[in-house]
Amino acid sequence: MIDKQGFLRIYRKNEYKLQLCPFSTIDSACGDWCPLFEEYKKCKLGLKDCWIINICNGKTLIFDEFIDERK
Repeated sequence: MIDKQGFLRIYRKNEYKLQLCPFSTIDSACGDWCPLFEEYKKCKLGLKDCWIINICNGKTLIFDEFIDERK
């Protein structure tokens, strides 16, 4: 999920948890403010829809469910 403020949250243990940047020296949230955070792309894996977000250092996140709360 990308919340209303543009921060990345991942669903774990029954809640969406804010993801922090592992490369920041301060607790900085991962989100669309970062130049290394690309816009998501919708695609198909077989017959299923999925969403892909490329983030820092060549990492790719693949979701089978995705929510974008930004306007």
